Amino acid sequence: MSGKSEDFCRECVGIFLSKLEGFAKFFDFEFAKCESVDELLGELERFKSHVEKWMNDLQVNNLALQQLIDAQLEELSAAYEGLSALFEINKIISSVNEPWLILGSVLRVLKNAVNYSSAIVWIRLNEDVYYEHQGDTAIIEKLQAVARSTNETLFADSDPELGGYIIVPLASELGSYGFIALASGTKKMLTAGDKKITEAVAQLLLSAIDRYIMLQREIEKKRLEEQLAIARNIQQGLLPSKFPRTARFEVYGKSVPAVQVGGDYYDVLEMDDGSIMCCLADVSGKGLPAALIMSSFRTMFRLSTAITRDLVNLAGQFDRMISGDFEVGRFITAVIFKISPDGLMEVVNAGHDPIYVLRGGNLIKIESTGTPFGILGEGFYEIERLQLSSGDLIVTYTDGIVEARNVKEEEYGFQRFEEFILRNRYLKVEDFVEKLFGSVMEFSQGMPQHDDTTALVVRYVG
Repeated sequence: MSGKSEDFCRECVGIFLSKLEGFAKFFDFEFAKCESVDELLGELERFKSHVEKWMNDLQVNNLALQQLIDAQLEELSAAYEGLSALFEINKIISSVNEPWLILGSVLRVLKNAVNYSSAIVWIRLNEDVYYEHQGDTAIIEKLQAVARSTNETLFADSDPELGGYIIVPLASELGSYGFIALASGTKKMLTAGDKKITEAVAQLLLSAIDRYIMLQREIEKKRLEEQLAIARNIQQGLLPSKFPRTARFEVYGKSVPAVQVGGDYYDVLEMDDGSIMCCLADVSGKGLPAALIMSSFRTMFRLSTAITRDLVNLAGQFDRMISGDFEVGRFITAVIFKISPDGLMEVVNAGHDPIYVLRGGNLIKIESTGTPFGILGEGFYEIERLQLSSGDLIVTYTDGIVEARNVKEEEYGFQRFEEFILRNRYLKVEDFVEKLFGSVMEFSQGMPQHDDTTALVVRYVG
C-alpha cells in the first residue's frame, strides 16, 4: 500500500471511530487502545454482538412495558366503569323513597362494572319481601341458599357450580334486611375489584333502606303522637270540667299524666240529697293501656253510683268487675268518699295511700282498709266514718305527688307533702292545688316523672 493510501485508510478509520466514540463509551468500549487492525476488527466484532444483544433486550423490554401499560389501562378502564356505575346507582337510589322500586335498575347498572352471569338482590322490610334477579335460575337458587346461611361477606373464585361468587349482606345497626349476591359462572372470573364495587353498591342500597326505615319510624311516631294528643284531649274531657260550688262544699282537682295519657282518675258527683260523692283512683301502669282502664272505671263509677250509694257495695262491685274484665296484674287503688250536708264523711280506701283530713293544725290520716280493686275479686272493704267540722280540708292524691323525684333522685316524700298541707291550709282549694303542683314541679327541677300526678281537694264549709 502506498503512503497516501495508508494515510487515507487511517483517516477513514479515525473518522469512523470518532463517530462510535460516544456510543462505545456507553458500553465501556475504547477502540483507541487497539494497537493493530486485527485487534480493532476483533473489538468491533465484539462491539457489534453487544449492540445486537442490547437491541434484542430493548425490544423485549418494550414489549413488557407495552403489556404493563395495557394492563394499567385495563385496570383504569375497569375503575372508571366501576366509578361510573356507583354514581349512576347513587343517582337511581336517590330518586325514590322506596328502595325496593329500583332493585332491577341497580342490577342492570352493576352489570356494566362487574362481569357477572347471574345476580340477585333480596330484601325484607317488616313482613314484605322484595327481590330482583338476572341470569340462570338454578345458579340464583344456589346463591340464595349460600347467602341465607351466613351473615358475613363471602368472596370465592372456584366454586364448581357458581364459579366465582360475591355475597354481601345488607345489615346495619337498624336491622338485617337481606343481601346482594353475584356469580360469574364457570367460564368467567370475579376480581377483588368486583368485590369492592359490590360492597360499595350494597352500602348505597343499605343507606337508602336505613333512610326509609327511619322515615317510616318518624312518620309512625308523629302519627302516634297525634293519636295520643287526641286521646289526651278525650281523657281530659272525662275528668270534671266544673266542680260543685255550694254553700257547704268547695272542690277542686287536677291531673297531669307522666306521658300523653295516664291512668289517674278523679270525679265528683252531686247527689240529689245535697251530698257529694268523690273518687280518686290510680290504675297500675301508665300510658294508653292504663288510660283505657281508667276510662272503663269512670263508666263503672258513674253507672254504679246511680244505682247505689253504699260504699261497701260499690267497692265490692268494682273489685269483681275489674278482676273479671281485665288481664291479670291490672288493678286500681282508689279512695271513694261521700260527704253529707251535715258533714258526715264516709270513706273506703282500697289499697291507696292515706288521705288527709286537716282540722285546725292537726292532720288526720285515713289509711287503707282493703285491697286494690281487681286483686282478689272478692275483697273485703270497711267504711271509715268521720264527722267533719266547718273549715276541715280533705286532701286526696296519687303517689305521683309523694314519689316525684329531683336530679339527686330524692323523693318529694310524705314529710314535705304534710308540711305543705299545714302551711297552705287557709288557701282556697283551687289555689291550694295549683300551688301544690307548682311545689312538686319546683322540687323536681324539670326531671321527667315516672308516674302520673293527681290531687283532689275538698273543703267542708259547714
